[in-house]
Amino acid sequence: MGWAEKAIEAIKERGGKVTPQRLKIVKVIEELGPKHPSLKEVLEKVRREFPTVSFSTLYNNVLILKEAGLLYIFYHDGEARIEVNTLPHINIVSDGEIVDLLDPNVIAVIEEKLRKKVLFVNAYTAKD
Repeated sequence: MGWAEKAIEAIKERGGKVTPQRLKIVKVIEELGPKHPSLKEVLEKVRREFPTVSFSTLYNNVLILKEAGLLYIFYHDGEARIEVNTLPHINIVSDGEIVDLLDPNVIAVIEEKLRKKVLFVNAYTAKD
């Protein structure tokens, strides 16, 4: 079962109806997810097809998916961003782009030093 199917199931399990707007939100998050989109970016893309979708509709659905463990929300440059990679990893931020680094050995070192489990870490590269 893919991410979108899991998201739809999570919405149904929490009593939500699968409306065309919700389906579009899920599809846009799945499409843009690896790029760590801001909520604003997701809303802009959803509104191309459904111009009346409100920010609160988007946010409420994101919270449902967060509660279901299908995504995280983090902040970068003052904007709420969506993280669909729920495996422990490091987000490398370089030149405005956020890239996932999946390295269990690095995560293990960080967890050992912090004595805590790591979901994800935001790391920034120096400018040239």
